[in-house]
Amino acid sequence: MAASIDQVSGKKFDFIVIGGGTAGLALATRLSEDEKISVLVLEAGPANLNDPLLLTPGRFGIQFKNPNYDWAFVTTSQKKLDGRPVNWARGKTLGGSSAINFFAYHLPSKQDIDAFEKLGNPRWNWDLLKKYYYKSSGFIPPAVKREEISYDIDQRNLNGPVKYSYTMNSSGFEGPYLEALKSLGVPRVAEPFAGEIKGAWISPVTINPMTKGRSYAANDYYEPNADRKNFTVLNNAYVAKIDLLKVNGIATATGVQFIYEGKTHKVLTGKEVIVSAGTIMSPQVLELSGIGSRKILDAAGVEPIVDIPGVGENVQEHCYGGITYEVKEEVQDQFTTFDIARDPAQLEKQRTLLAEGKGALAISATAMTFLPLAAISPNAEALNKDLEKTIDKGIATGRYSPGLQKQLKIQLESIKEGYPNTEGILEPGFMTSPDTSEVGKKYVTLISLMHRPFSRGTIHIASNNPLDYPKIDPHYFEEQYDLLAFRELFKFNRRLARTEPLNGILGVEINPGAGCITDEQIEDYLKKSCNTTYHTSGSCSMLPLQDGGVVDPQLKVYGTTNIRVVDISIIPLHIGCHPQATAYAIGELAADIIKGRALQEA
Repeated sequence: MAASIDQVSGKKFDFIVIGGGTAGLALATRLSEDEKISVLVLEAGPANLNDPLLLTPGRFGIQFKNPNYDWAFVTTSQKKLDGRPVNWARGKTLGGSSAINFFAYHLPSKQDIDAFEKLGNPRWNWDLLKKYYYKSSGFIPPAVKREEISYDIDQRNLNGPVKYSYTMNSSGFEGPYLEALKSLGVPRVAEPFAGEIKGAWISPVTINPMTKGRSYAANDYYEPNADRKNFTVLNNAYVAKIDLLKVNGIATATGVQFIYEGKTHKVLTGKEVIVSAGTIMSPQVLELSGIGSRKILDAAGVEPIVDIPGVGENVQEHCYGGITYEVKEEVQDQFTTFDIARDPAQLEKQRTLLAEGKGALAISATAMTFLPLAAISPNAEALNKDLEKTIDKGIATGRYSPGLQKQLKIQLESIKEGYPNTEGILEPGFMTSPDTSEVGKKYVTLISLMHRPFSRGTIHIASNNPLDYPKIDPHYFEEQYDLLAFRELFKFNRRLARTEPLNGILGVEINPGAGCITDEQIEDYLKKSCNTTYHTSGSCSMLPLQDGGVVDPQLKVYGTTNIRVVDISIIPLHIGCHPQATAYAIGELAADIIKGRALQEA
């Protein structure tokens, strides 16, 4: 139930979940299935239920920098981006980032998940996580199966909470995109939910074709169960810290302090406190509570209670850049793009069309390709060899910690074995800067996304004031390979644009334009224009403590008896895909761990 402050302040709940986002609501909903336990969710943002600005497909990104929906984080100035900071949007509302994301819903490769186990997490592998991907999702087969769509119905659960399907309307670019890739030797993936994603395919989206709206944690986990008397949600509750009692060197959470309408309140826990505040705010909550690196805490004026140097470390971030083309005038009528929805005079018409599953608001960016660098660049072998030399030298000179060395070795091995570390997306619209789009014209942007970065960043508290945002430093491109591989993917997408049948559709290159030719110019453009993909992970890594870990395989914070972290901050080595489905799966698995139904022997 949605609660008032009087129903929460000073009260006691068995489980307190900090963060009502993607993983947090999945976890809380499953825990509340047991009527004998009480569950409280503290969400910093408003509920925003039934809000058209969140629900309407084709309106993604419009919520960014709006304080009613978005934390609107900003990174520190990035040395390798010529001092440029980067805006990091994150959902500050019930449902978290599942409420404002770009809808992509798919699974990673089997090897991505098996790496968790290799890094010291028994039974955290594909066979385990696949069960929870399946449990959390409810596939709605398309009424008409378009030629470019491919799936195996036996790999899909039809009855889970999160509804997903394929876009109600096609932009028209998907088929030509796949055909052009085929001409360049890129295979189609028949079923990307089976653990193999190398190649090209059409991604499903978390849009329910029955409601014509977004499917997310708030309307598919929380709302159907909101009347449970043991399931309490308090919105606009900004967590300040976890109260800890330390006995014999082990800390126990006794409750949580939070700020509501400018006043600090406390709530008590009878069993556990679960931090599900996301990759950015979960380390903030732990550090404000005295859990983290003594050096960081001392500098911020926080009393160290549990010394865990890994809190806020090992941050891994996907980034993207794009090339925008004008669609040739003579073929524009054959295609649908988001551009028309930017025209206020057209927007109401598009909303009417959406009710019929038609128009620009009924499409999404779904045409994707996941490839290893060796499949897209003639320079891959040289770049990969240079990378290996750099890593070997870094290990020999002590540049990398023993824990990070284990991750880097797995990453190098994945390159040798040909697993994807790049992603391309066809975006039906103008999606680069500067935006020089003209009303009445249509555009296509070929997006380049770099996965599995070798650079590692940090997220730490800036002070002991809980209202101060954390200091976010992703260390973009501090491992040069990340930038060079990014450049090669950009060049591949440019080559793809001049491959038929795309070549017959795409006209003038708008951004970066014909003046961006040399490798140095391309690198400069990417540094000036690249952005976050909102996929950050690793800040509370599930690793052995000596390897920089924050939580153990039961997701329990080291040195505590009853604190867990449940969100994608626990991912120890980043997955090469969009992480929405994985966030839900982690929430589902965590609930079963707590209930004693999973990892009992770990």
